Amino acid sequence: MTESRSRWARFFSLLSAFLIALSASACAADKVLEASRLDQGVVWLGQYFAVLEDPGQALTLADVLRPEVARRFAVSQATSYGFSRSAFWLRLPLRNASDHPVERMLEIRFPLISSIQFYRPMADGSYQALVTGNATPFSTRPYPNRLFVFPLTLPAYSEQVVYLRLQSVGAMIVLAKLWEPQTFHDHERIDYIAQAWYFGIATAMILFNLLLFIALRDVVYLLYSGFAISKVLAIFGTNGLAKEFFWPDTTLWSNMAVGISYAVMLAAWLMFMQRMLNTRDNVPRMDWVIKGFIGILLLFVFGLAYSYPIFILPATLFYFATGIMILFVSFYCAVFQRQRMAMFFLLASGVFMTNVLMTLLFANNRVPSIIFSMYQSQPAPVTYALQIGSAMEMLLLAFALAYRFNLIRSQAIQDVNQVNASLAARLAAREAELTQSHEKLRGIEHRQTLSDERQRLMQDMHDGLGSALISALRVVENGKIGEGEVAQVLKGCIDDLKLAIDSMEPVERDLLLLLATLRYRLAPRLESTGISLHWEVQDVPELDWLDPKNSLHILRILQEAFTNIIKHTQASEIHVATRIEKNGVVVIISDNGKGFDMESALQNGGKGLSNQLRRAKSIGANIHWTSTHEGTCLSLWLPQFAIELV
Repeated sequence: MTESRSRWARFFSLLSAFLIALSASACAADKVLEASRLDQGVVWLGQYFAVLEDPGQALTLADVLRPEVARRFAVSQATSYGFSRSAFWLRLPLRNASDHPVERMLEIRFPLISSIQFYRPMADGSYQALVTGNATPFSTRPYPNRLFVFPLTLPAYSEQVVYLRLQSVGAMIVLAKLWEPQTFHDHERIDYIAQAWYFGIATAMILFNLLLFIALRDVVYLLYSGFAISKVLAIFGTNGLAKEFFWPDTTLWSNMAVGISYAVMLAAWLMFMQRMLNTRDNVPRMDWVIKGFIGILLLFVFGLAYSYPIFILPATLFYFATGIMILFVSFYCAVFQRQRMAMFFLLASGVFMTNVLMTLLFANNRVPSIIFSMYQSQPAPVTYALQIGSAMEMLLLAFALAYRFNLIRSQAIQDVNQVNASLAARLAAREAELTQSHEKLRGIEHRQTLSDERQRLMQDMHDGLGSALISALRVVENGKIGEGEVAQVLKGCIDDLKLAIDSMEPVERDLLLLLATLRYRLAPRLESTGISLHWEVQDVPELDWLDPKNSLHILRILQEAFTNIIKHTQASEIHVATRIEKNGVVVIISDNGKGFDMESALQNGGKGLSNQLRRAKSIGANIHWTSTHEGTCLSLWLPQFAIELV
């Protein structure tokens, strides 16, 4: 019985050893990483991961620890698993052969993984689970970073196996590193500085183009600003910075933000390309294709918001097609239509879209792992591919926009010169036309002035000189007048003729010159009658309305005053004076003869006073008489400026 038990004990011992060996054989293919010695303080983990795909998403840690499941792990150098609905288990064996514990930082460099379950072995053999991911709040991350970082501590002379469960509604890209803490912190500081440098440049470019739009009112700068904003948001989300700083507590939006940002970015880029290359006029058929792409991209925005897992794969494929179409249109316009603007645009879009297309190919697992492994020795191009491409695109587009600005300025200068030449020609033609019209009007005005003056003289001579001569002729024919009276009548006619001639003299609105002319004409007659003339005229302002017609009215009013003094007052002295009064000028003629009664003179039908009143009214003047036994005084008020007469 004892021997039988002994045999069963040996059997179970061998069976247990076999099972342990079998379980150990599942990990035998795993490549163990010596974590205590890291070249340059960091190592890529792609060659150390064993991967298990879980299409049903049902496996737990307990399941993957079972030998029959553990055997299904396979070492894989793959870094991208495309848009897969499966969950992926990663197994990482680590060894610390040193005599002291070591601390390490495990970094997952793709920040868009929706869910990450990190299983860290404990001292008692159990595992501690840490659950984080892009679809969970940022506070769930064990280390605050835009990427996923998990601190590890390995005891001395120990081996540990770390498990990770990864699942994503979008692309599944596994880029992982193991860091020494100090090396990681140095790299982290440089990484955030590089991110800040890029986004600072992008922000400056956005503000600069917005200012150009405000200054130039050219919508192309607004479209580029819209493209740059959506591009920055897309890169911000792709790099995990948006999750850290913009929406740390969101879940669903964190997954869909990047896909939607790329759709808006490409739509804005297409609209920007339409304006930059003027596709509506240069390539009208392609312009309709571009409009169709813009419409589909905007539909994908709503589709991704409705169901991100369903639409993300077709949207990504369409993004790839859009990038190819952008490069094709740019190439066609640059090469076949020889647009210099298109050359700049082709270089800019080529640099940026190449990085975008490579990223999309990696996301769809369309780039062979051997090509990707070439980047592992120089990780910067992978880590900052979009930023580097975007920065080069902004630099090249700065030249394109500057060239466009120079074109607009040159065209504007040319248009201004053409407009100036056209305006100069039109102005010269208009000036010639106006000169011709002015000459015609001057001719018409001259003829009209001559006609009016001739008509005035004829009327005046008819009413004055003609009437006096006819009256004298009738008296002479009737034999009722002596020779002396005839002589007086003829002298009066001659005076009327002289007044008419004097009124035609150019007095240039100078009343004193007109009065001097009257004095010159009347002085011999006054001297022959023995009447002395006292001239007390002072300077007076010009009268802007004083023309030949109005001058004759003034002369006849004053002549009539002198005639009345000579004939009726028996005066020996006449005083002529002027003064300024009430926005006008007053001419005063006074004598020392016998006076007369104004009312009786007007009522008896005297035409001289009536004519003086009529003439004064016609020029807007006022006339007033004062008469006593000591003499008579006539005051003629003349306005300084013309008065509208009704």
